[in-house]
Amino acid sequence: MKFVKGQDVSYTTLSGRSYKATVIERKIDFKKGLIKKSAIKEMTYHYLIEVQKNGLKERLLCTENQLRVSEKKELAQKAA
Repeated sequence: MKFVKGQDVSYTTLSGRSYKATVIERKIDFKKGLIKKSAIKEMTYHYLIEVQKNGLKERLLCTENQLRVSEKKELAQKAA
């Protein structure tokens, strides 16, 4: 798990659109196993995120490969 709770990330949908998001929970942090395998057997959810789109906030379950480090933070790290 390369993302941490509270981290700003970029969430990419299956259609390819990207949205700003924040990691709310990680699979390994759930005590009661709230994130389980999805209906699609090959896909396992790793994160609960809060996505900001069109002025609304929505919570989604997603896989690690749908997330990237937010570009703003990535540029700040390269400058340092």
